[in-house]
Amino acid sequence: MQKVLVANRGEIAIRVFRAATELGWATVALCTENDSSHSSYADEFIELNNPSDYMNVQRIVESAISSKATHIHPGYGFLSEAAELASACLSANITFIGPSIDVLRVASNKMLSRELAESLNILVAPGKRVDSPETVVELARYVGFPVMIKALDGGGGRGIRICEKESEVADAFKRCLGESPSRQLFAEKALKGPGWKHVEIQVVGDGQDVAHLWERECSVQRRFQKIVEIAPSALPKPYISPLINSAVKMAASMKYKGLGTFEFLVNTQTQEWAFLEINPRVQVEHTVTEEITGVDLVRTQLLLSLPNSTLSSLSLCNLQPPAGYAIQLRLTAEDPAQSFRLSPGTIRPQDIAWPGGRGIRVDTWLSSLSTSNGWTVGTDFDSLLAKIIVHAQTFEETTQKAKRALRELRVNSANVRTNIRVLSGVLEHPDWKSGNIDTLWLERNIASVLELGGSGRVRSSHSKQAPVVPSMPSSSTPYVTLQPGTTFHLALSSEKHTMTLSSIVLNTFPERLSGTLQTSLVPQSGPITFDLSQSTSVAVSSEFELGNPNNLTHVSSPLTGKIVELINPNKPVRKGEMIAVLSVMKMESVVSAPRDGLVVRIGKGVRVGVVIGDGTLLAVVDGQSRL
Repeated sequence: MQKVLVANRGEIAIRVFRAATELGWATVALCTENDSSHSSYADEFIELNNPSDYMNVQRIVESAISSKATHIHPGYGFLSEAAELASACLSANITFIGPSIDVLRVASNKMLSRELAESLNILVAPGKRVDSPETVVELARYVGFPVMIKALDGGGGRGIRICEKESEVADAFKRCLGESPSRQLFAEKALKGPGWKHVEIQVVGDGQDVAHLWERECSVQRRFQKIVEIAPSALPKPYISPLINSAVKMAASMKYKGLGTFEFLVNTQTQEWAFLEINPRVQVEHTVTEEITGVDLVRTQLLLSLPNSTLSSLSLCNLQPPAGYAIQLRLTAEDPAQSFRLSPGTIRPQDIAWPGGRGIRVDTWLSSLSTSNGWTVGTDFDSLLAKIIVHAQTFEETTQKAKRALRELRVNSANVRTNIRVLSGVLEHPDWKSGNIDTLWLERNIASVLELGGSGRVRSSHSKQAPVVPSMPSSSTPYVTLQPGTTFHLALSSEKHTMTLSSIVLNTFPERLSGTLQTSLVPQSGPITFDLSQSTSVAVSSEFELGNPNNLTHVSSPLTGKIVELINPNKPVRKGEMIAVLSVMKMESVVSAPRDGLVVRIGKGVRVGVVIGDGTLLAVVDGQSRL
């Protein structure tokens, strides 16, 4: 009997467990104490010591051996592209579900895959390996700014920075290096701006033959992280055909086995195109390809790992053209009103209502099968909560179905914000309908997207017995911090209620505050008048201080994350220089000094290695002190 251990978590682990169970395979989950919802879908589970064990090849292989697993499925992420894991599996006589070791060594290395493309006369952007900021500047002087620095093994938006000018290179190089597991980088001419679209080709191989399963377009991105994907692309065939031919040519030259995605950039204005990279694994957006082809890609992965499986035996040699259109919407725990910062907290089953009906699919780890108490969204893993996938016959019908799905979707957590407004705003935007979208479109149009997404509606409990959000204890802080999750008390006659800010659209408090609310109020027929009391300001924990936004010497954290770098006290600092570096979901963000001054002190409890919340005081910078 086949037995697969899934070396991943969340919705992709559940996806693999389901496919394996349908094949009659036994399943093993890896989980941590505070993140185990996916394990309820497996036959057995092994608890890891900490989240970093998901990246520990030795720990994963030992878990497979102890559970007598015959296969390891890496899911997606850095480990899914690691030749080290595939090699360790081979040594332990365990089947790695993915390409061969030789293919992984090339495909997972962005520079080697570029060199393969060039050897086959496939176009790439000019670039080279870089080992210092100076070598990046040398390239930029040759090809011109902007240039893009990339980790050889980056992914999911990590390890990538664009430099528009020379002064940005040093910090971008350092950040990319910190986000690269191998600490190896390269740089290339940045192909960005109007007309540049992101198109990828889904390839499948059996080690001898290769086939493609058409294309996906992933141009709706923010900081290189895909948000909305569609299959097939609406681009005319002359744009797509050379990409398909190039992907198949590269895969065939490698004797590719398993699933692979070959990514390209295409300029619809100049008709230029260039190979970008290979992802030798199942992609987050594999779902839209499944919908238009009828092929279960994860099941295909599992079957191709068995001896004597071929594309022919799996009926994958002569696929029919795509049937209809599919759209995937990535629901994330990010707050658009706060610069898309991660929104950690707790989500309860009663907080969620998923969309349904014909042509709508939801892949999520927020499943009532796994808990009756709730799920914790933390800083250790990515912010993806769910993938909403819709399928219909035409682009217009698919868009309308996606809009309906978002209208049905509810995530009413007291403290976890989501990007629902962004998803809705994208679909409502006229550029979506016209196809006038490039890879930087969302960043240029975020204001109009949020406006089109709407400000939501006030949703009150329909029962006086409904759970009431507990208030935060008051403190001696002489100011009120208005942010999502802030709770106020309302006294209406003899009844007491709570009101929690769910999201903020406009905050010029006390003059004006607009956003969405979650309350314990019974629905009223008319407007309710109430007063906000400043006695309910957010409490300062005993471990950290809360920065005062009215104190110009305070430098506060704009997000929740782990401190990986921190300035020393009593050090002069210039405006724009680093105060701290925070790591959130393996991506690094720099908190800079807002002015020249002296770092008088570091905030209480703040040190490298600790996780802090947004609003935490990082440092006090006295601008009156002499440098």
